[in-house]
Amino acid sequence: MDVLIRFGFTIDEIKNMMDANDEIDTVSDKDIYDLIEILEKVGCENHHIKNIFICNPFYLTRNVNDVNNLIKKLYEIGLSSLYMLLDSNPYLLNMKDDELERILQEKQKEGLSKEELLDFINYTIIY
Repeated sequence: MDVLIRFGFTIDEIKNMMDANDEIDTVSDKDIYDLIEILEKVGCENHHIKNIFICNPFYLTRNVNDVNNLIKKLYEIGLSSLYMLLDSNPYLLNMKDDELERILQEKQKEGLSKEELLDFINYTIIY
């Protein structure tokens, strides 16, 4: 939890996140740092990261490789400005890349164009 304090979270914010996700206390500082680094690489600034963690404390217990795979999939389908997408919909970070792929395939079968798929992810998908 030291990394959260160094990042600027208050004790109350950390407590609230731990109340929502009681598995947080089992996560290593290295894993939390890696999760922060992923968000920084997609363009998230500190205030985005704090918002994501506070709104979705379950992100803190995600597997780093799973998150990297999800981010890779989001880029593959043509999304840009991921920091805005993740800040506005932090729950998207709870998905696995294969779940996202399955949803996209279903929407393609329904006849959605690539642009409509991107809009669906940006404005509709809630996980």
